[in-house]
Amino acid sequence: MDERHSRIQEYPWLSPALLAVAVGLELLTPSIVNGAALVAVAGMVAAITATFRYTLLIVTFGVAIIFVAALLSDFSDFAKGAQIVEVMIAGALALALRRMLDRQSVRFSLVRSTVETLQRAVLPPLPKVVGPLVVACRYEAASAEARIGGDLYAVQETPFGLRLLIADVRGRGLGAVSAVSIIVGAFRERAESEADLVGLAERLDRAVTRSAEQCAAPFAAEAFATALLGEIDQRGTTLRLLSCGHPAPYLVRNGELRPLDTGDAAPPLGMRNLAPGAGAPRSCNFPVGTTLLCVTDGVTEARNAAGAFYDPSREFRPALDVDPDRLIDALFTSISGWAEGERDDDMAVVAVAHVGDHGPA
Repeated sequence: MDERHSRIQEYPWLSPALLAVAVGLELLTPSIVNGAALVAVAGMVAAITATFRYTLLIVTFGVAIIFVAALLSDFSDFAKGAQIVEVMIAGALALALRRMLDRQSVRFSLVRSTVETLQRAVLPPLPKVVGPLVVACRYEAASAEARIGGDLYAVQETPFGLRLLIADVRGRGLGAVSAVSIIVGAFRERAESEADLVGLAERLDRAVTRSAEQCAAPFAAEAFATALLGEIDQRGTTLRLLSCGHPAPYLVRNGELRPLDTGDAAPPLGMRNLAPGAGAPRSCNFPVGTTLLCVTDGVTEARNAAGAFYDPSREFRPALDVDPDRLIDALFTSISGWAEGERDDDMAVVAVAHVGDHGPA
């Protein structure tokens, strides 16, 4: 069973406590009062909070408690037997419930694995090292039950330097996967030939628009995708960014993380006709020891128990090293702690670190 399905899983001591109270009732109260009901509840609680073996242990102890108590009581033989049978039936139901939840957990795990495998199947493999740059990425589905989302990323070495794309397609399901494949395909085709990021964004916008016009499915008429395009020159010292309605990226340096100003955003891909010519690339320095961290809104819209959104610039404290894989690991750990493992949106993250001419350590 997935940990988010029941808050009661936070109290593994509850079943033994119920058994202890049942023993107290049997020993300290009149014979007309008994702990059979608490023993039955303890078995059910164990079934939804622990493993099958633990549930079997709780059920066995519970039956033993009622059996010994029945032998020491003044009940008639019929009452003793009936009480024991009732507790055994409740225990059997608890064990059956635990088996059912175990099978459900396996199915959820298979669904999660299938979702993530399908998502990665349409995403191109990213280069690990490009000159003085080191690249890392991660995609994680929201939950085993969630439908596959439309988060995507792509990184490609071009004559203009390293170009990257991170985007989030509107909607979920196979239609979103189809949109992902179209956008990634257009990026891989045009990233090496378009002279600037504005031209590249226009090409991607046309790809989304054309697919929406030609197909009744999987695209709807209002299909669009937020996107962030980036370019790091061949020396690795200058970063250019163009936002198409996408969450701002972050710059990590010396253990500090700060959001980058991407300037006036262009409309999302598929909606550029609403404001043609809007948006312009924003440039900044990208010195050695700096890491660019790009995320989808699954990161910034993760909520804690109070409903507050996750803000990486306030909640995340990156380590001093510039290894992008470890940076992403630490970010996902921070988000999981903030949201207590509960999220309703997928997350995609790309990190590009400038490690210098000597390459990664």
